[in-house]
Amino acid sequence: MLRGLGVLLPPLLTIVILVWIWQTVKAYVLEPVSIEARNILALKIADVRNNLPSDAKPGDEPGVFVVDSVRYRQLDNGGQYIPLDVYRKVKRGIGSAAEPETGIGYYRRYVEMVYLRPVFVIPAFLLVFVSLMYLLGVLFAAGVGRALWVQLEHAVERLPVVRSVYNAAKQVTDYMFTEKQLDFKRVIAFEHPSLGQWQIGFVASEGLREVRELAGEPVLAVLVHVNPVPVSGYVRLVPKSQVLDLDMTVDQAVHYIISFGVVLPPQQIAQLKRA
Repeated sequence: MLRGLGVLLPPLLTIVILVWIWQTVKAYVLEPVSIEARNILALKIADVRNNLPSDAKPGDEPGVFVVDSVRYRQLDNGGQYIPLDVYRKVKRGIGSAAEPETGIGYYRRYVEMVYLRPVFVIPAFLLVFVSLMYLLGVLFAAGVGRALWVQLEHAVERLPVVRSVYNAAKQVTDYMFTEKQLDFKRVIAFEHPSLGQWQIGFVASEGLREVRELAGEPVLAVLVHVNPVPVSGYVRLVPKSQVLDLDMTVDQAVHYIISFGVVLPPQQIAQLKRA
């Protein structure tokens, strides 16, 4: 069972993360853009009349009138008039959903059914969105607009509440989407949570001055990982004399942690084979 979970969880977690990203982009980018586009198109093409001219002729069914060879249908609430083909298209497509109460409401639904169908909108949106992200990455890689973005970030960091949320989100996205290496340079082990039990950690930096003075020796800020994500966890200040440097790179330590100690560093595997 554990081996089966080990095989299933990586692709499953990948799918879950990708779906979460897509749902976020859809909720905060695609849907607002689609709604605004729908409203603009509806206003552009809308032919809604509150009253018909006196020369309007009755049509071939109740509630239908002919004006300049165009058949208009009065809404069921006895209010505005809209073209009959728009009325029929919306009535057929809404199914059990609530019927629009105004002519512009009918045109919004009409635009969704004719011009903004998901089968066309989603691929077009993905193409434009990916292209814009690629172009933005190229421009920033070339240094274009970077100064303006830095000024914008400085402005955000002056906002008391927003800066905390923004800095946390930026750390997560920088880790997920940039190609920078982890800042940790050393992999160590120290006795934790009690003597005789060893914990792997990543040295982040030198410890705080006050703790160093109280301990009477140098201390290190060590990230203690929390599975299954090795760069999440909490920071522990450990005296330098109590840490043991390990013969493994940061990447090897990450693999060791994610595999729950199954994947050993290649150099240790070679030593075990020789032994």
